[in-house]
Amino acid sequence: MKFSKIALAITTLLVSGSVLAHGYISSPPSRDTMCQLGMNKGELCSNAQYEPQSVGESPKGFPAVGTPPDGKLVSTGKALGANLDAQTAEMWKKNKMTSGENDFSWHFTALHKTKNWKYFITKPDWNPNKPLTRDAFDLVPFCTVEGNQQLPDAADVTHKCVVPERSGYHVIYSSWEVSDTANSFYKAIDVEFEDTVVSPWPNKVGEVKAYQDLKAGDSVSTRVFMPEENVNESMTMKINSDAEGKAHAWAKKLAEKMNKHYGEDLRVGVKNAEGEVAPSASNNVIYAKKDSKITGVEIEVVSNEGLIQTKLEVDDVKKEYPINNQTVTFDVTGTSSPKSEVTASLYTKGQKQADSKQQIVDESGKFDLAIEGTKVKPGEHTLVVISKSPKGLMKQQTFKVNLTENAGGGESEAEFTYPKDIGKYVGGTTVLQPKNGKVYQCKDGAVAGWCKIYSQSANHYEPGVGSNWQDAWTEVGAAKKSH
Repeated sequence: MKFSKIALAITTLLVSGSVLAHGYISSPPSRDTMCQLGMNKGELCSNAQYEPQSVGESPKGFPAVGTPPDGKLVSTGKALGANLDAQTAEMWKKNKMTSGENDFSWHFTALHKTKNWKYFITKPDWNPNKPLTRDAFDLVPFCTVEGNQQLPDAADVTHKCVVPERSGYHVIYSSWEVSDTANSFYKAIDVEFEDTVVSPWPNKVGEVKAYQDLKAGDSVSTRVFMPEENVNESMTMKINSDAEGKAHAWAKKLAEKMNKHYGEDLRVGVKNAEGEVAPSASNNVIYAKKDSKITGVEIEVVSNEGLIQTKLEVDDVKKEYPINNQTVTFDVTGTSSPKSEVTASLYTKGQKQADSKQQIVDESGKFDLAIEGTKVKPGEHTLVVISKSPKGLMKQQTFKVNLTENAGGGESEAEFTYPKDIGKYVGGTTVLQPKNGKVYQCKDGAVAGWCKIYSQSANHYEPGVGSNWQDAWTEVGAAKKSH
């Protein structure tokens, strides 16, 4: 009889321990909670609809390796929520949401000491018809709430978070990291951003990314660029303590300081449904007014040791680039610190990535990246150039560029768009130079071989652009306008 009582006590202890760290997001309901509420189809949910509190348990530390595997971020690789990893634009019921401040509520089946809660969101250009992976998300959390190793105040807690500006369908990925086990609980929330009012700050001219912690004595400086001059020259913010240097802390403080310093020239923060821009403790967008002449903003971190994070000087970026056959091509050149990684990315006005190129800078310190955006449309775009040192320190420059229809509007046609299929060029071949919208013809004779010579670092014979292009090519005229 005594043996039975002991066995019962042990069984009770094991059951109680297994539910200590369980919970789910009740509002806006996470994907598994939507199953419990009957909002998602039963056949998609399987048994997850009966136990949403048990879905998503995995080693803590996302987005680090060893945490939920790509393609299984919702189920975390467990059978219970396996069906929840399926992903299309129309599969899951969505919560209506607007950018700006939102409430996120968790329900816990039992209280447990907590390290923190974090919230991530998919990138503006994510593909909603592919399984969720780290590449789909902005891996800097837009909201972090510290648990301070304490028990939550109640079985239901609510966090106020500033959600970045987005449009259409997105996924918010949240982690609840308990402090005395090796695991976290991960939840996906499907959201649909509603249309917002027209903002007085429509132009994106830069970003303040909370990508690293800084130390006391470090400083962050900004420079605002116009076509011919700097506005208010520059601004510097000093980090007075390691606490001030935490990524979420300095990013918000810098946004607040920039708003005060630049007045009506700029606004830094996250845009809400009313079109207002307010600083946040995550990634802040730098906005300018519609008629502003500001073309870019540079953010630079200087360490206490006096070492600039990494050198970055971008050569002249044009205000306009022509589109030919829905394609825009132009080079991004400049200098950066040797061994740094330079990335140039072109974004549409809706913040979808049109193209991105990377290069490891050699000892010369020079970089040359060929941007080629396809299926692009005329209008305002953003070019972001980031240099990252081997130690992970970064420097960024952002430029506003306008893409225009074929500027020539002529009648000349081409067989190829340069430099595609360059090995097929012979005397008489005509090519479209997408950098200026003109057509060129390869010369006959021995020089025809020069038409096939091209690299980003040796473009002497590039039609209309290279230093010796006239030795190999003849200008035919403006290309026929594409339709």
